Amino acid sequence: MGTILDQKQSASRIFSILADLYKFPESDIWEDFSCHQLLDELRGYASEWYESNSLVEITDLPTGLKQMQQIYAESLGGPALPVESIYKEWTTDRTCNLPFARSKGYLLGDSALHIRFILEEFEIEIPENYRNMPDHLAILLELLAFFLLNAKAELIKQFLADHFDWLDEFALRLEELEGNQFYLQVTRFLQQMLNKLTSIYRY
Repeated sequence: MGTILDQKQSASRIFSILADLYKFPESDIWEDFSCHQLLDELRGYASEWYESNSLVEITDLPTGLKQMQQIYAESLGGPALPVESIYKEWTTDRTCNLPFARSKGYLLGDSALHIRFILEEFEIEIPENYRNMPDHLAILLELLAFFLLNAKAELIKQFLADHFDWLDEFALRLEELEGNQFYLQVTRFLQQMLNKLTSIYRY
């Protein structure tokens, strides 16, 4: 692998691409995806971190924009919503007396408020369609990509520890779904990349 800067740049690009794949697929994303540009670029950068034959394969590919949108709706659109808050207790504040305070499955929990605070601190605007879920996986990955190029190691280490510990449960929900496995494969690929990054920032 190259220099530390090269590593950060390749990792940043990996998570930027993955962020795009967790957004609702529009025509611009499909254009890059359909000619294999996104996946080829993803594999190219990831091969700097892993041997190519050890990378999680993404093979169950959508064949058209409408199909990709349908797959998204059937998985990430509801059954396995990629939003951190719903996989965790709504709040760890023991003084909160709301009846659902210690329950899972709700938006705008502690993690969402933390991400909203970070975005405001860095003067990054939350897209309108993510107003009620600033801790959507696409936003988390874009922030991680940004931090890799602009933040100190300690912040990156803490961000990894705080905001990606729910992905195992998310992946299990995807496993339970029947049909196309594209988003499950993308998620397994993401977990592989995060594991490598976490091992680097562990100390």
